[in-house]
Amino acid sequence: MTAFFNRQTGIHCLQHRHAIGLSVGLASIVFLFDLFTPLGVASGVPYSLAVLLALNASSRRYAIGFAIVCSILTVSDLYLGPGRGGSELWKVLTNRFLAVSMIWITLTLGVMRKNADQRRQQAEEQMLLHLADLAHMNRVHTVGQLAATLAHELNQPLAAISFQSEIASKLIEKSNHSKSQVLEALSEVTEQSHRAAGIIRSVWSLVRKSEPQRSLVQLNDLVREMARLIDAQLRQAEVALELRLTSIPPITGDSTQLEQVLLNLLQNALDAVNSESHELPRVVVETLVSNTGDITCRVRDTGVGLVADQVEQVFERFYSTKPNGMGMGLAISRSIIEAHGGRLWTERSPIRGAVFSFSLPRAS
Repeated sequence: MTAFFNRQTGIHCLQHRHAIGLSVGLASIVFLFDLFTPLGVASGVPYSLAVLLALNASSRRYAIGFAIVCSILTVSDLYLGPGRGGSELWKVLTNRFLAVSMIWITLTLGVMRKNADQRRQQAEEQMLLHLADLAHMNRVHTVGQLAATLAHELNQPLAAISFQSEIASKLIEKSNHSKSQVLEALSEVTEQSHRAAGIIRSVWSLVRKSEPQRSLVQLNDLVREMARLIDAQLRQAEVALELRLTSIPPITGDSTQLEQVLLNLLQNALDAVNSESHELPRVVVETLVSNTGDITCRVRDTGVGLVADQVEQVFERFYSTKPNGMGMGLAISRSIIEAHGGRLWTERSPIRGAVFSFSLPRAS
């Protein structure tokens, strides 16, 4: 028994066994009760309930077999029960026919409902796969927009690696230099190579196409990772990024999809700040635990802001406030957050700019 409760499939198996046992027990009780008490057509009601339990607990083949058994039990009570013949036989036959019909009508409707549920589940799975494909396209498009900045960002550590390697080689050739100078140059090579590898790893985690995988995720770590990815863009645009990350519990989700949401929100905030010329362009990201216990992340910018009509319109597919925008980033981001059991919304800042927020349930 313990093994069943340690695995989800085991729990389902145990529930199915209970349902099958309950259906068999219910059919037996109805048969015995009908044997000594002439239930008539009313016997079809509990038998139908037993058939539904069998259908939900097992396969259609088992449910059909179970319905045949219930039908046989219903008819057999006609001959086994006392006082079922005589001049009232036609009434008893009619009642038994109606009871058996009720069993098979219930089974037919149950099978139709089960087929509809399976088609709905397949449609939901297809929709999730379609959403994953759209999200992947959006990630590739977003990284494509960052390509020039990323090339510049990678060029710096690679140039430093090349320069420090040459210095180390020359120091080794000359015997009058100490070992510490050589080690210092090699240490710089190692540091810059780790920096380049980190950038490549961040890009790879975004553009790879993989099945969604849920796990425990620290949202603050994802925020720092995406902030590091757009750091070169921020410096190039001279935009200040402020992280106000409080201590929050982990959430359950797909880290790649959540990184995509954060990157979309950060990219939109950066574009909004760039489109509005003022002295203090700033983007603020904060995480906190809301009053309801959910984990909330806010991305606030000091850009041009949104007009009243755009507050919900920005989440519509193919709607974009940018000249070259796809109009899919926020729509996909909202779908991702809702698929994680949360919500994504925006509001106008009381001072200037816009605030995009999303909340997710904490890991249970």
